[in-house]
Amino acid sequence: MIPVYILTGFLGAGKTTLLKNLLDYVKKDGLRPAVVMNEFGMESVDTLSLQGAQVPVMDMLEGCVCCTVKGGLASAMLQLIDMAKPHVIFLEATGVANPVDIVDALLEPELHEVVSLGGVFTLVGATRFPLAVPPEFTQTQLQRTQFDQVRYADVVMISKTDVADFERKYAVESVVRELNGKAPILTVVNGNVDVKQLLDIRSQYGDPDADIPHPTALTTPSEKTAPLPKGIMRRVRERTEAPAEKVKPTSRPATSFGNLQTLHYEFTRPVVAERMYRFLYNLPEGVLRAKGFYVDSETHTLHEFQYVPPTPLVTEWPDVEGVRAFAVIIGEELEQDELRNHLQACEE
Repeated sequence: MIPVYILTGFLGAGKTTLLKNLLDYVKKDGLRPAVVMNEFGMESVDTLSLQGAQVPVMDMLEGCVCCTVKGGLASAMLQLIDMAKPHVIFLEATGVANPVDIVDALLEPELHEVVSLGGVFTLVGATRFPLAVPPEFTQTQLQRTQFDQVRYADVVMISKTDVADFERKYAVESVVRELNGKAPILTVVNGNVDVKQLLDIRSQYGDPDADIPHPTALTTPSEKTAPLPKGIMRRVRERTEAPAEKVKPTSRPATSFGNLQTLHYEFTRPVVAERMYRFLYNLPEGVLRAKGFYVDSETHTLHEFQYVPPTPLVTEWPDVEGVRAFAVIIGEELEQDELRNHLQACEE
C-alpha cells in the first residue's frame, strides 16, 4: 500500500515550505512522490509554488478536505495514483482542516487496499499559536481546529522560531505538550527538519502499515479517467494558462468556514509595487492570510506575495508563463467590496 503523509497546521504556519523539503528528500531516496493539495479558496497559490519540484499534484479546491470536499478525496486519490504511479503521497491540508476527519476520509472502502496512513504532521507557528487553552465550551471553531491539529498529530513541528522571542517559543511548547503529551516536538526553520525521523514515525510506534515501500510501480492503471468531483483539478501536467496580463477581469464569491471567508481577486493590469506593499501592511486585523501573484508595473516581472500577520513577503517569480496574477485573502468578517477596491487601486 502507498503511504499517505498528512500535513496540517494553521494558516501561514509553513506547510508548503516543509513540503518542498519532504519532496526533495524522497526523490533523492529513489521514490516517486505525488501531492494532493487542498486549498480553502478557488485557486491554489501553493500548487503553483511547487512548479519547480516537477511533482504530480492534484488540487482539491473551494473548501476544506475534511468537510466540503471530503466525499471527493477517494476519487481524487485513486485518479492521482492511476496517472502518477507514486510510491508515496503527501496531502497538504488547508489551514482549517481537522486531521481526524482527513484520516477518516482515507479509510473509505475504495482506499482500503490502496493506501495506508504514513503519519500526521502538524506545523505550529510560534508567533501566532494561542498561549493558553481556554475551556472547550468557550473555544471558537478556529481555536478548536488549531488545538485538534496538535492533539491528533504524530509529530508537532514548531516553525517561525527564528522570529519569535524565547519566552513565546517556550510558552507555545508548553501548550503543545499540554494538548499532546506523546508526540515528538521538533523545531523547523525555513522548512528544514529531520525528514527521515518524520517519515519513520509510525513504524517507530509499531505500525507496520506505515513503512515506506521500496520503489514498485502500480501495474493496473485504468483505461479511462472518470470525471472529477466539483472543486478538484488535475495538475499532473504543466499548466498552460494564459499569462497574467491577458486574464479577463473577474471576482468570485467568498468560500466560508464558520466566520472564516476567502476572497479571490484577479489582477487585470500590472501592479505598482509601492501600492501593493502599502496595501499588505495596512490589511485589517481580521485578515489571517493573504497570498498570490502580480506583475510589477516597473520591471514587468511576476512576483509572489505572502502575508502572515504582521509582515508581508514579496519575491520575484522566475517564470511568468502559465501563471495568472491573482490575490487570495483569508480572514474573518472580510469587507469584501472594500478589499476589492483596494486591490484594484494597486493596479497602474
